[in-house]
Amino acid sequence: MNKKRSDLLINGQMCPPSTGQYYSLYSPVDGELVAEAADASQADVDRAAAAAREAFYSEWKFYGVEQKRALFAKLKEVLHAMAEELAAAKVQPQGGVGIPPLVERIIDYYAAKLDDGVGTLIEHNDQRTNYLCKEPLGVVAIFAPLNGPMLGTILSAVPALVAGNTVVLKAPDQEAPQAVMTMRAFHEAGFPAGVVNALSGKGPEVGQALVAHPATRLISFTGSTATGKKIMASAAADLKRVQLNLGNKTAQIIFPDADLDMAAAAAVGSAFPGQACSAISRVLLHKSIRDEFIALLKEKAQSAGPCLLVDKAAVERVARYVEMGKERGSLLFGGTRPSGDAYAKGCYFEPTAFAFEDQSSPVCRDEIFGPVVSVLTFDRDDEALSLANDTDYGLISSVWTRDSERQRYFIGRLEMGIVTINSASMLSHRTPWGGFKQSGIGRRYGEMGLEPFFEYKTVWIT
Repeated sequence: MNKKRSDLLINGQMCPPSTGQYYSLYSPVDGELVAEAADASQADVDRAAAAAREAFYSEWKFYGVEQKRALFAKLKEVLHAMAEELAAAKVQPQGGVGIPPLVERIIDYYAAKLDDGVGTLIEHNDQRTNYLCKEPLGVVAIFAPLNGPMLGTILSAVPALVAGNTVVLKAPDQEAPQAVMTMRAFHEAGFPAGVVNALSGKGPEVGQALVAHPATRLISFTGSTATGKKIMASAAADLKRVQLNLGNKTAQIIFPDADLDMAAAAAVGSAFPGQACSAISRVLLHKSIRDEFIALLKEKAQSAGPCLLVDKAAVERVARYVEMGKERGSLLFGGTRPSGDAYAKGCYFEPTAFAFEDQSSPVCRDEIFGPVVSVLTFDRDDEALSLANDTDYGLISSVWTRDSERQRYFIGRLEMGIVTINSASMLSHRTPWGGFKQSGIGRRYGEMGLEPFFEYKTVWIT
């Protein structure tokens, strides 16, 4: 693959970083150098934030509804025209060329919200008028995730722009080219200079500077809980708003009356390679089906083959957790890097599962973000519930049973933002996505995905 250079987008111009420095990105498939991404600095953050702030006050805050509608329609055209280029820009192969249907649905859904108006009349008579109006915040900082750079960028940028804000993107280190190119699509669709900006940078400097910048009013972040906590702490200094979509330890709870073959297929499809906040990482089995289900899980996992991870650091992280797992658990399968020339230069790891007596191991408690699942057993419903809720996270759980009374029991008691019955993760552009506890603050998708990007103003006229 030919090496490509990814620049910054600042104030309507694709430009090199002020330092002139770029960092290298290597294919996880074979270790070949595939791209160089701009390594931005504080100076670039200042330029992007200033451009976004100027564009907000001089133009975008007061842009007309029909003007915006036309831009979002054009954005879809540009994205489809750039589909091959966007696919090629992804460092970890995305499994096909084309704009995912969900991306177009998100654009259509939020663009339709332009028709909702911006105010609510509370009181109107001869003595006074009282109304409530929604206004944009200003400059929004977006942090897109490495496991979905295009979708993650669209998911934050579109509602932010529909609400009337301007945007500065911090691209994920490992997938900067596709995230920056996605923002370039907004520019090529005709969004005014400075309304959308995109930065990349190796390490924390750019992200920290963007969060701390005085022009930034809201930080929309998707990533690890550890980083989310740091962003929240920094944002607290100026009482900036945060929208945080963070980690999880998804529990799949399986009862004897479940379709075990379907449940095992869902577990394998979600857990391996496991590079998603929704990925199943804890399998909770009724004792009566333990051996049968583990055999199915092993068969399907090994048939699926080795898992491709995003970079060498991800492989090394998984290997460390495997060693931790051996201290308190029993290795059921996997636990190694695959052998053979086909995998020697890439970032691969075998699907891995451990059996544990309890959840004291870090393998059961930490978000590994890789192909490692912990398997535990239970006798009673309340025991399964306790195991599922015994986590710092609370994004999603998956319950497998045909018993409607049991389904209602878990739906009402699981401390999760999303509960699925007889399926793994489910997603709709109309339905809120987000979690309890340390899985984040706020929601993405649906009406609730637009709400954080507004401020409210009460007006009295007498």
